[in-house]
Amino acid sequence: MKLGIYGGTFDPIHIAHLIIAEYAHSELLLDTLYFVPSYIPPHKLSKTISSHFHRLDMLQLAIGNNPKFSICDFELKKQGTSFTVDTLRYFYKNNNLAKKDLFLIIGADNLADFHLWKDPDGIVNLAQIVVARRPASPAANEKYTDVLTLETPLLDISASEIRKRIREGKSVRYMLPRNVEVYIKKHGLYRE
Repeated sequence: MKLGIYGGTFDPIHIAHLIIAEYAHSELLLDTLYFVPSYIPPHKLSKTISSHFHRLDMLQLAIGNNPKFSICDFELKKQGTSFTVDTLRYFYKNNNLAKKDLFLIIGADNLADFHLWKDPDGIVNLAQIVVARRPASPAANEKYTDVLTLETPLLDISASEIRKRIREGKSVRYMLPRNVEVYIKKHGLYRE
């Protein structure tokens, strides 16, 4: 069994996330790709993020009709700061996997700082690192070079830009799934 792990805040999940996931599933011949929403990302300790209930609901709306995708709520249930190495250990413990069967999908922007993550060597020993290209982000790290590159379309869409546009009353149509956009409006998210 080959599993992909795609973690993030997903605040909100958007089209670029979904395209990366679709490419990863297809190109890596995965059985399942798991979206893993963070409870509190270590790089966002001082930032306000939406309730994990809302982020989980939006993820479910976005991927609910795709049998290739699933959600793992391990980090939400664990609470506290979310560390990738802990999540990978959880998958190993519960799925009888070898490193060749577990793929960690990260953005090129994350690879540059990968050496600053909690136990990066442990992460590399547990999973194959797959780097999705991002606009204006070099996919390189001097220490961690044994990575697979996922050739995805370069879409310059970010959750922070979506949140900003919503705050400013601007359209986010086509930047995220329609049902997620409706959910955001219904719950008044990102309006502040």
